[in-house]
Formats: sequence, C-alpha cells, structure tokens
Amino acid sequence: MQLFCPKCQAAHAGTQRCPRCGGLLLLPHETDAAVAPQPLEPAPEPPAPAPLGRVAVGAVFALGLYLGLRKFAMGVVLAAHPDPDALWNSFDGLLVVGGLQIATVIFGAVLAAAGRRGGFVFGATVGAVCGALFLGAELVAGAPARDLVLYLQPLVLVAVGGVAGVFATRVWGAVPVLDMPVPEPHKLSSLRFAAATSNDSGRPTAWARVLVGAALMVASVACADQVRKQAQRYSEGALKVGTVGQARFITWQVAMLGLLGGAGLAGANTGAGPRHGLLAGGIAGVGVLGATAARGEALVPVAFWLDKLSLGELAPTEPAAVAGALVGVALAGLVGGWLGGSLFQPLAPEGMRGFRSGRD
Repeated sequence: MQLFCPKCQAAHAGTQRCPRCGGLLLLPHETDAAVAPQPLEPAPEPPAPAPLGRVAVGAVFALGLYLGLRKFAMGVVLAAHPDPDALWNSFDGLLVVGGLQIATVIFGAVLAAAGRRGGFVFGATVGAVCGALFLGAELVAGAPARDLVLYLQPLVLVAVGGVAGVFATRVWGAVPVLDMPVPEPHKLSSLRFAAATSNDSGRPTAWARVLVGAALMVASVACADQVRKQAQRYSEGALKVGTVGQARFITWQVAMLGLLGGAGLAGANTGAGPRHGLLAGGIAGVGVLGATAARGEALVPVAFWLDKLSLGELAPTEPAAVAGALVGVALAGLVGGWLGGSLFQPLAPEGMRGFRSGRD
C-alpha cells in the first residue's frame, strides 16, 4: 500500500518513512488534515494608554521644555542685557515668560492629543495642569498675589492647549474602527449603484449665527477694558496690575477671548466653521472700526494690537491702521470659527445616529 509524504508531496510504498526527508508517511485520508492550514490565534490588542497617562506625559514634557527654554532665555539675557533683573520685572519680560509658557503648552498638548479622539479635552487638561503649576511657581517665587495677569495666564494656557489638541487630532487622527454594514440585497447588482448617489449640495451659510457671533465679537472688543476695570474694582484689591502696559495686555486678552468665543459660536454646528468665522470676523471688523470712529480714538485692544504691528503712531483712520485692525479681527474670527466648527460638529442624519464608528 502506498503512503503519502505531505512535505515532499510524493507517494512511496513498502516503508513508513520518506526516503527523501525522513518524515512519517501518512495514509491518503490523513493527508488533508496534515496539509490544512492551522487556524492562527488572534493577535492581542495593542495596549491603549490611559487618558491620564497621556495628560501626565504631555504635562511633564511641557514642563521640562519650559525649564530648558527658561534657562536658555536667562543665559541670553545675562549675556546681552546690562540689567537682567529690570528686564524680567518689565512688561517685555512678562511677554517672554508668557510666550515660553504658551509654546511649551502647545508642544505638550500636541503630544497628549495626537492619535486620540477628544483632542480639546486632552489639550485643555494639559494647559490647566501646566497653568496651575506655573501659577504656583510664580507665587512661591515671590510674585505679588494680587497681580491680575497671574490668574489670567492659566486661562489663556487652557484655551491654547485646547486649540493645539484639536489641531493634533486633525493632523494625527485616531485609528478608525471600521464597522461596514452589509448592503441591502437589492443593491448588490452594479445596475443599482446609481440609486445610492449622494445629493450633498454643500453646507449653507447660517447668517443668523454669523450676525450673532459678529455682535458678540464687537461687544467684547468695545467692553474689554470695562470688564477688566470692573473685575479689579469688585475684587476689593485682590486683583491689580502693576503697569499700564500690563493693563492693556490684559484688556487685549479679554477681547481675544470674546473674539474667539463669538467666532466659535458662529461656526458651531455648521459644518463650515472657518467660513462662518471669517464672515463673522469681517462683519465684526467693520463694527469695531465704526466703534472706533464713534469714540474718536482707537479702542484699547485695537491700540495694543496696532502697537505690536508698529502702527501705534498712526491715526486710527489711516489706511494702514484700518487694514491692521480689520486683518486682526478677521484672523481671530477665522481661528475661532475653525475651533467652534471642530468642537461642535453638525449632527448626523437620524438614520445614522445609532451607529458608532469606534471608541476612545
């Protein structure tokens, strides 16, 4: 009787071992089971880092980068400035420290939110952790506890971290979990594919949202200085600013938060956030120019912005100053609209709201 060698794919008679490879010969009905592919065990799922671990890693890297850049900046100031202490206590020193904190929080937020869903939460949490630690370090180092700018900086870091987190999830998105439903039987034929064509005609412009957002943006710029003054007044001396430059800087920050909020409101749930934010920013820019003309001088946030553009010496009605103010408000509207559209997506059609594309 002939036996079969599954390795050599040859039959041999009169022996139980293959003359070629020495393997055990099998009966004909045993060969199917021997050559059949063995089912492989499913690969284990890769470990997913916990959200708190992501936040901790991002915050640690941000703090480490900040300490390194702070040491480098101190060395540069010691080598180039005759009075380093005066520089660090001035408004320019405040801008340097704030810029370093913002840059490092952006780095940590991107690191924490990359490849995950919910980037705004990751980035904002990193900004909150770093902002609280920066505030504590400044107070321990002897900074005046009533300095208003110390308490605004953590809020700015939270907003910046959230924006950086959204950007990170857009660039380095999470791996999707595909759940492809079986098509309906009557659409299995290629002749039926034409029935499933999309009728999407684009996202319409929600002009009501644009106008409401633009009104909020104009109000935030016009009332930012009063908001700062009222906050100092009702704090009973708990909040104060050291110089006029710090007061103008805080007023500009309050106005920027209002601009981003108004543009975000215009772009939320529209599916076209940047377009709505830009439209709201353009309308708000015209409104800010109208408020400036009615007042006879530039508003405090506008004056601060023009000073940073080296246009502060010009009259607010000069073409260069008008263009600078319009561009600044429009850019804030574009960023705010993109952020609002990214955070608050339009609802899916009713037939698709029961499906989930994955989990975080």
